Amino acid sequence: MKKTNSTNAKKSGRLKANSKRTRRKMDALEKKKIIASLTLMDDLFMQVVLEEQACTEYILQTILDKSSLKLKEQRLQKRLPNLHGRALVLDCLCTDEKGLLYNIEVQNSSAGAIPKRARYHAALMDTHTLKKGEKFSKLPESYVIFITDKDVLGEGEQLYRIERVIRKSGSLFQDGSHILYFNTAIQGDNTLGKLARDFKEANPKEIQSEVLSYRVASLKEGKLDKEGEKKMNVLLEKYRKKAVEEGMEKGIEKGMEKGIEKGIEQGMQQGQNRLALLVGHLLNAGRMDDLKRVSFDEEYREKLLKEFGL
Repeated sequence: MKKTNSTNAKKSGRLKANSKRTRRKMDALEKKKIIASLTLMDDLFMQVVLEEQACTEYILQTILDKSSLKLKEQRLQKRLPNLHGRALVLDCLCTDEKGLLYNIEVQNSSAGAIPKRARYHAALMDTHTLKKGEKFSKLPESYVIFITDKDVLGEGEQLYRIERVIRKSGSLFQDGSHILYFNTAIQGDNTLGKLARDFKEANPKEIQSEVLSYRVASLKEGKLDKEGEKKMNVLLEKYRKKAVEEGMEKGIEKGMEKGIEKGIEQGMQQGQNRLALLVGHLLNAGRMDDLKRVSFDEEYREKLLKEFGL
């Protein structure tokens, strides 16, 4: 008996060990799969890519056509509180050596890139830039840049530059506020088109920009220090949670759809059964006029169903 228990315990131990090894393999495969699919249009991945300031500089240089642009500092996921209303968390907020302010936002959904959101970003940036007592003339020039998956504004442009103008003369209203929409759906052979392709390319070897290609390859191929590895693990965990949440939502939706379909089917079946029984009762009772009437008079049909306890 003792021998049997010992054998069972060993088997159980081996099964648990095999199960753990299988789980680790599955986790590793899952991570590889997620990492391989990531592009710069994935906002979570983009945040990690932009930790390399040279990448942020290159993107701004290309979109704004300013090859000399150099950044003084940048902050990722910068929270702008608002005591009187809605706060904001900016994907990337940076300042160049001349003191100009830039906000880069990656937006995959049209709802996340509506014009009023861009206006709000610009307004809250201004609120947090000017110090108490400072003159309005000290307000720095600012750029809100939405990088979008589709043509959100719908006019077929690759790069939308939005400026305030004096309507009658057409002259610029020199307030120093600029809003740009970079539409990555257009991927021509020009500089912006190549950048758009880079944003949607998962394979670092196919990314044309050297600085972006090197950074993406470093992240995807694990050529990182301990801090970099830690950040990638955090990123992967966020993606996993996001996938689970989305999967649960889809599952609930699907379940609801199936439930509604099943309910309709059952309802129809029950209705047909009740009607068949009513027809039988009316035929047995020789009530031919009532039989004709129930075929078109719904109210009368319900009355007869109640009469026969159906």
